[in-house]
Amino acid sequence: MKKLVLIVLPLILITSGALYWYLYFAEDTAVKTLTALEKTGDECSFISEKAAMQLPEALPFQKLEKAARKARVLNTCMQDRGYKENPQWVKNANPIAQKYAESQQISYDEAYETLRRKAMYTFKVMSSENSYWIIANQP
Repeated sequence: MKKLVLIVLPLILITSGALYWYLYFAEDTAVKTLTALEKTGDECSFISEKAAMQLPEALPFQKLEKAARKARVLNTCMQDRGYKENPQWVKNANPIAQKYAESQQISYDEAYETLRRKAMYTFKVMSSENSYWIIANQP
């Protein structure tokens, strides 16, 4: 009986571990094709991170300065590659920023900028109205 337990128990553990590993990592190994926006966004995001890497962020204003540099570089990079801010996104974001400003007791401009910076780094398109970036040639 002891020998059976010593043989079967490790066999069950090894089998369950292999099954878990296969199911968990099989998703990651699947080939994922990026859209043009996602590819461009990843490239520009990397460039913006590198541009602000050397800036110190010990004090609160330095953190804001670093975030502003990253946003500016990302915006410039995306424009250089043929993307622009979606006017429909701006239209949809204004009331959201207004509500956020009231609930957090901050200025509308700060709320809008916070919302904008978060949306700038979202490159997965759910719908054309919700996407921050659109192709510059689009009407």
